[in-house]
Amino acid sequence: MKNAVKDLSSRYEIVIEPNEHGGYYVRIPDFPGIFTGGETWEEALRHAREALEATVEAMRKQKIPLPEPKMKFSGQFNVRVPRELHRKLVKMAKDEAVSLNAIISHLLTESLAKAS
Repeated sequence: MKNAVKDLSSRYEIVIEPNEHGGYYVRIPDFPGIFTGGETWEEALRHAREALEATVEAMRKQKIPLPEPKMKFSGQFNVRVPRELHRKLVKMAKDEAVSLNAIISHLLTESLAKAS
């Protein structure tokens, strides 16, 4: 069922916001009844996925149709960067023997993990 949860959490937007008293609040706009949180960003995301899985399972058992996602993410976007940055990214990708997309995706993921 873990893959199904990952599929759901990539299909529906999960909003994680810092709580002024510590930890994080989580909501899923397509499912207004889901509101959870956690002490850490990772814990909050885990709780959101668990709540989403439980909600979807209950809806399916009751034959309630799932909502269409309000936001859709194609996994693609265009970004203009300075030529020097482009050159450095291409060199980094070549040095790592990966595509430019792969290196940029890795760097963005790493950066987001550090920011959390």
